[in-house]
Amino acid sequence: MNDDTEVSTERALGVSRRDFLAGVAGAAALTLAPGERVYAGIFSTIPKPPNFPSSISLYQQTFTDWAQEISVSKVWTCSPATSADVVTLANWAHTNGWRLRPLGTGHGFAPFILPRGSNGAKFLLVNTRDFLTGITVNASQSTVTCQAGAYIQDICTACEPHNMGFLHTTAPGDVTIAGGLAMDVHGASLPAQGQALAPGHSYGTFSNLVLSLTAVVWNTASNAYVLKTFQRSDPAIGPLLTSLSRSFIADVTLQMGPTVMLRCLSRVDISPPTLFAPPSSADSNSYAALSNQGTLDVLWEPFVRDSLWIKIYSQAPVKPASSRAVTGPYNYPGTEMTLAKSNTIAAGLRTLQKTVKTYNTQSAQTITKLMTPTAGDTDTQVYDLWGPVYCTTLYVVPDTLRLTVGAWGVLLSRSNLQRALSEFYIYLTTTLDALAAKGKYPYTGPVEIRAIGLDHASDVVVPNAVEPYLSAARPVPDHPEYDTLLWFAINSNVDQPGAASFYYNLEQWFLSNYGSYAIVRPEWTKTYAYTSNGANGGGWTNTSLLTQTYPNTFRNHSYPAGTNWDAAVAKLNSYDPNRVFTGTFLDTLMPS
Repeated sequence: MNDDTEVSTERALGVSRRDFLAGVAGAAALTLAPGERVYAGIFSTIPKPPNFPSSISLYQQTFTDWAQEISVSKVWTCSPATSADVVTLANWAHTNGWRLRPLGTGHGFAPFILPRGSNGAKFLLVNTRDFLTGITVNASQSTVTCQAGAYIQDICTACEPHNMGFLHTTAPGDVTIAGGLAMDVHGASLPAQGQALAPGHSYGTFSNLVLSLTAVVWNTASNAYVLKTFQRSDPAIGPLLTSLSRSFIADVTLQMGPTVMLRCLSRVDISPPTLFAPPSSADSNSYAALSNQGTLDVLWEPFVRDSLWIKIYSQAPVKPASSRAVTGPYNYPGTEMTLAKSNTIAAGLRTLQKTVKTYNTQSAQTITKLMTPTAGDTDTQVYDLWGPVYCTTLYVVPDTLRLTVGAWGVLLSRSNLQRALSEFYIYLTTTLDALAAKGKYPYTGPVEIRAIGLDHASDVVVPNAVEPYLSAARPVPDHPEYDTLLWFAINSNVDQPGAASFYYNLEQWFLSNYGSYAIVRPEWTKTYAYTSNGANGGGWTNTSLLTQTYPNTFRNHSYPAGTNWDAAVAKLNSYDPNRVFTGTFLDTLMPS
């Protein structure tokens, strides 16, 4: 085939030579590697969706979740070029009995897209990253309008020249804004002593920054799906602000605050017993005391008891003399689980975790060290950085080692932070020691601890703003003293022997221990609702927690009837009565 013939073939097929060759290789292998595409009508190996709109790019692809623990081969995927194309897809899916799942980078753990063991039948993934990535900065209004697939990192860099930015960010930058809002994403952000909040900023989640959004919803009058824009002052927007992907968000306008120059000072000289000391013996190096200096992001290796990396973020308009100025993200060389930079080694570590049936303390420590970030070295000055927020808070690189994360938020009074952390520290160390004494090591991974403020409507720059109804950081009417959300992320491997039982017991401890002075909610994008019954156990399998315990934290506590869990689910169902934008997991979490 000469070059002219290749060009003609590309034009006739509507695909590039690169994608064409990938299709050839993929079809030949029958099993597609993540990212490889086989376009419909060329070498596809599964039946094409019936009556599919010819104007929208359609291909089969292997879906793999971010933790690389869910893998569904040969799933139909499409790349709409416009938001109107998504409307076309929704009406097509309704007519033909298919379901649509939004797909950005799939940077999550919970099975909102496809569950483990799925064959993908009659599910179409809607890829937002090929075309729906537009970002428009509205500098005069201090807002930014983004399409669904825009990366948080790209939003930051687009806003920086206009002296606009976020107060905190997610740790990875390759999170799409629609996916992030659906899952209630956040960074680490608590006010230091005496710190004021600038207009446009919020200590809560990204959901609290939304001023308006456009979603694909059912229109009864036209008997079809349409695009509809919701304003932040409209109560109908409440469920969409944290939709758990029960709706398709086409674009969103966010409020932005002025650029904040942030210092990140790393401490590795404090021991876990000191940081997590009981309130009665806590000193100036305790978590509560340090958080008065700035926001903390803590990484702790339970099997390496003295290994603790504490990042202290504090606002600093002028660069401290000891700090190194940074102008872009990912400035922690040697810290981001560096084994992942060698895919072969990373894969080998995962295999080791899955196949080793019996650990001893030394092997558990070794594995924990291998997959846990450290605070780097003094040569690169990672201990003391200074720059715009995103340059110091974006630190998880795309090729970091993939782990499963059991994660919960504890909603409490800031005055109880030290107590909550001390109790967790005692429980986890005691539990791991008891298991190790029996030769059991169901958990070998790092623990990450962060805290944020709540999603107060008063932080929003428009009047009569509506709270995000399903945000874990939603304020609690009958507990106004609960002003802080303390996040626990416990990283490990879902297939490690005994992992399901370990996480089940941990979650039950969270619910029972904190029940008297706090509220426990799941981190929606991660792993929760565990059962422990062998191979059938693990995350998202505890129906009682999914349908009662966690929804009850939004049903009770004096939430108005029209804004509680059931009202939010009913409203989302009304936007999509045909259940086009749902999936197996959502059918349990949010039934019709």
